[in-house]
Amino acid sequence: MSQFTSTTEVDPAVGIVYDRVLLMAPQPKYIYQKYAEKRSIGTKQGNTIKFRRYSRLSAATTPLSEGITPTGSKIAKVDLTATVSQYGDFVTLTDVVQLTVEDDVVSKTMELQNDQVNNTMDQLCRDYICASASSTTCSNGSGTATLLNDTDINAVVQTLRANDCDYMFDRVSASQGVGTAPVRSSYVGLADTDLENDLRALGSFLDVVEYSNTAGVEETEFGNTGSVRWLTSTGGYVSSTSYYSPIMGRDSANLPYAMIDLGGGNLRGIMEEAGSAGSADPLHQRSTIGWKSWAAFRILQDLYIHVLISTNG
Repeated sequence: MSQFTSTTEVDPAVGIVYDRVLLMAPQPKYIYQKYAEKRSIGTKQGNTIKFRRYSRLSAATTPLSEGITPTGSKIAKVDLTATVSQYGDFVTLTDVVQLTVEDDVVSKTMELQNDQVNNTMDQLCRDYICASASSTTCSNGSGTATLLNDTDINAVVQTLRANDCDYMFDRVSASQGVGTAPVRSSYVGLADTDLENDLRALGSFLDVVEYSNTAGVEETEFGNTGSVRWLTSTGGYVSSTSYYSPIMGRDSANLPYAMIDLGGGNLRGIMEEAGSAGSADPLHQRSTIGWKSWAAFRILQDLYIHVLISTNG
């Protein structure tokens, strides 16, 4: 055999090809801000907002007596307040990174921070709802936490119905589609993806692909159980082995909770060039990219949100 030159004798000077199309970091679907009323506090109007609602007047079922003026009723109000807080973060980049790294690090940093903002607000909203709303432990009659089940889901639905809570979704009518089924008017449930198998195991479960009409279906919608349409996310509220799943409706005018910002000072992206820190960066070695935002959350009607606490099978 004649001699030949292989990569044993002459190896590539550069042995790695760098793919400049960056891979995406895993991101959850953000579902907890979806059903919030959006409100803004005006510039130079403080940092606290007040909501007000009036209580219903009782039915006047006593017949009037001739010539006798009834006692009459008084109007009662309920005031709700929320105070915004400020949140933010930043990334520091050295001049060496920007001069030597092939990627557009600045643009990538801003993209990552956009996700950080959404993640921050979604978690703040989720934690507030799950900690502040009325709750029921999923017990199926035993008194200790169990898996999600039709009995407890239906009990929450009945509680919301008894509170005159309107449904979040209209009815999905039947169609001629093979293997499809209608969906009744429903409340919305927000759950962690860990609970998808538990939902799927329920006798009442209808997969979203089996809806007779998928128009208006939410991107993260997983399926329906009776009168609850479930949205799932990997960012659900979990405490130890307990999963908190808010089920909620609305009234004709408002969603059940609010997300408040501070107008004029809300979400801002802030970029500081190298050297802008003066004597703190005398050699112009560091630049920063950051953001800050104001937020508060407030349940507007406690009767329209109920959290079902369960374990995970």
